[in-house]
Amino acid sequence: MRATITCAACGTVLGVPKAGMPKDGLSCNWCGYVNLPAANPELTPAPAPMPVTAPAAEIEPVPVRNAVPHRWADDEDDNGMPYAIPRGEIREKRCQACGKEIDINSVVCVHCGFDATTKKKAERTFEPIDREWETGWPFQVRMAIFLVCQALNVITAILSFAADGSLPTTVFGMVFAVVLQAFVLGTYERLRIRRNKKGQAEITVTWRACFIPQPPKKLNWRENEGIAFGHYSAVGTTDWIIAFVLIFFFLLPAILFWIYVIRSDRFFAALTRDRGFPETYLYRGMNEKQAKEIAQIATDATGLPLVTPL
Repeated sequence: MRATITCAACGTVLGVPKAGMPKDGLSCNWCGYVNLPAANPELTPAPAPMPVTAPAAEIEPVPVRNAVPHRWADDEDDNGMPYAIPRGEIREKRCQACGKEIDINSVVCVHCGFDATTKKKAERTFEPIDREWETGWPFQVRMAIFLVCQALNVITAILSFAADGSLPTTVFGMVFAVVLQAFVLGTYERLRIRRNKKGQAEITVTWRACFIPQPPKKLNWRENEGIAFGHYSAVGTTDWIIAFVLIFFFLLPAILFWIYVIRSDRFFAALTRDRGFPETYLYRGMNEKQAKEIAQIATDATGLPLVTPL
């Protein structure tokens, strides 16, 4: 299982390299902040307490400029004027470039990269990512099995025709078998996750129907809140009925159906919304390693937080 850390600036979950935490720190893929290796707590001295310069009551409040009373000021407890916030309680400030809230001590905006010292946007370079995954068997394996099936179809058609079989019936049966085999073996999806040096990420899904690729579909991952990995069960009432019927009539198919459909664990990687609900699935299948890999790469490329541990 790959180790992860949380960026101290923006909270993005980052994957630690297999070689371990770099000595000079790990750069965040999203905001560029360099996270230094954690020090040994036993050797790290406790921080000195902050001196209190003035009582809380004497802290100068933030002046409210151009304040206008609101219209609901209808009693003595509410005079309609906005409340002033003491300066000591302010923890955030607005970025001068994009206007979003950032930590009051931050110099570089984690949203747009604006450097308040140089008054310029910091140039951030990201490590490019370009990965693809195919659901189930890869294309080469599927095509090889399909060609073997076609050889068997030709042999079966020749034997059927040699045994005084009807030509129209033989041709129809062969065409039906070819179409069915192409649908079963050649209908699957391919997932691609990319990120360029500027940090722009893209997730696309391409379906193949009977080995024919369909136009790729881009997923709007920016509408989601995070990435999730988990386990699910796809066994329903219909599956149990099929298994029950196969036991009495076809023993070997029943055993294979039990192993690959009923008994097998299934895993998923998905884009989430509404507090971790998997809205768009990136992967669903029996390969746990592939599901974890997709979830981690999607997190690294998009910067969305990993809402479930790997």
